[in-house]
Amino acid sequence: MRAGTGMALTDKRRADLARDLRRAIARAAPDWTDSGTHDPGVTMLQLFALLLDDLLHRRAALDPQARVLARDVATRAALLAAALDEASVCGGGLARVDYFTGMVLGSDDFSAEQNYFRQRLNRLNRLLHGSGVATGLEVTVTGTGDAAGATIAPGFALDRAGNELCVETSCRLALPVAGPALMVAIAYRERPCRPVPAPGAVPDPVGGAPSPVRPSRIVETFDAILAADSAADAVALARVHRVRGRWRIDPAFQPLRVRR
Repeated sequence: MRAGTGMALTDKRRADLARDLRRAIARAAPDWTDSGTHDPGVTMLQLFALLLDDLLHRRAALDPQARVLARDVATRAALLAAALDEASVCGGGLARVDYFTGMVLGSDDFSAEQNYFRQRLNRLNRLLHGSGVATGLEVTVTGTGDAAGATIAPGFALDRAGNELCVETSCRLALPVAGPALMVAIAYRERPCRPVPAPGAVPDPVGGAPSPVRPSRIVETFDAILAADSAADAVALARVHRVRGRWRIDPAFQPLRVRR
């Protein structure tokens, strides 16, 4: 199979495409719920399904990192499908669970309860405060050569989707010995933790066998990033460049700040 550019659509290119589409959806429509067939989100979901079908077919050739990515895309596609179903049944707007005595509750009901409050908070953050640094997160550069590094101070920020990024302790990124100017940024991440036995767990979307354990918690955290350009889902904190052989903070760059 060939991509439109004539280059082979390798596993890495498929993984990159899935990642970029995931970021584009979060950036362009973080609270998208429209289920109309004209909506580009439907096309994205169909493309996810096509990519996943091919990845599953080729799973024997995937390395562990690609398997993790495929599993993550499958989970996100399932969430999008659930959003489509909810929108088609309930119409537009945020939906919360309407509890009543005798109601049979499942994990999807509790997930819906969490999503309702998370989506409300994200929407409030986006519309009331915007995105950028709220407090702290100053970047300093120390050391030279192999010992050069950029340190991010504790602080708080909001990304474009309204996610909260809280840096509780200073973190340090090693700087290369040489290279072009780099952006120092942080990006919202979710990491599962505290695995517990999960009898009757659904089959793994890649491996096919049920998982003996499932994570019982999700930590809302961040990744510190050094890149030539800041990713759309990241909050840029500083730009560093080399002056007379040493990395320094570029005073011309000012990070975006939230509205107060």
